[in-house]
Amino acid sequence: MTASGYGDLLGKIPAGADWIVADELGIEPIQESVWKLVQGPLRHALSRPAELAGGDREALADLAEGLIMSGLAMQAASSSRPASGAEHQFSHLWEMEGHGHDWKPPLSHGFKVGVGSVAMAALYERLLERDLSNLDIDAAVAKWPSWEQTEAAVRATHTTPGLDEAAVKETQAKYIDADQLRARLELVAERWPTIKERVSEQILPPGELRDMLKAAGCPTGPADIKLDKQRFKDTYTRAQMIRRRYTALDLANEAGILPELVEELFAPGGYWSQND
Repeated sequence: MTASGYGDLLGKIPAGADWIVADELGIEPIQESVWKLVQGPLRHALSRPAELAGGDREALADLAEGLIMSGLAMQAASSSRPASGAEHQFSHLWEMEGHGHDWKPPLSHGFKVGVGSVAMAALYERLLERDLSNLDIDAAVAKWPSWEQTEAAVRATHTTPGLDEAAVKETQAKYIDADQLRARLELVAERWPTIKERVSEQILPPGELRDMLKAAGCPTGPADIKLDKQRFKDTYTRAQMIRRRYTALDLANEAGILPELVEELFAPGGYWSQND
């Protein structure tokens, strides 16, 4: 339970990066008082994973405080946005498909969030290497699918009863047409230097997150939670469809580079070709 709590709390790092992206694009402004409730104690609460695994009472108290403050922040915001981003969408997708439900004990939410956090940190690492201020907006708009095409893609991707309809509903809630996409990407290009600076200050490298998780006794990659590489790879695309919340998955998808970034992660020399 302690390790699971650590994995869930660590997810607030990439969740914060996702909120920064949504804030910069005017989609979901950051509430400073709520932000501080989560991010204020976060780094200290995560700073002693080995001691936490060893049963240190002060480290456990810090973990408990971080989790409690995250809960209060969600209550204050009337939303899980302060504590949940794309890393949770990884976990929620696997949960809705029943992955690990029949294990003894069942695969915990926090363990899945921890793996999702590493996955998103790896994506951010690739994303931040791109210069989206020079994005080819015309090309991105030209290949943007209609809603009918998008709905068909969602239904082809999600076939679990109940999840399929939910994914369509959530995707439609955040779908924008070609004109809106052009305006969005023009803003991305304008704001990219600031987005990159703010996100770089928030996110940590995937290797560092893995070291922290390992020290706390948490899974750190897909093999640790019995996910094959292909299913894990597909999660980057599939998780983007299950929530209307704007994250780095949406930014990359709208910029037309999500498939490229994912391929880079799994290609020879990419992060997930060297880690599992």
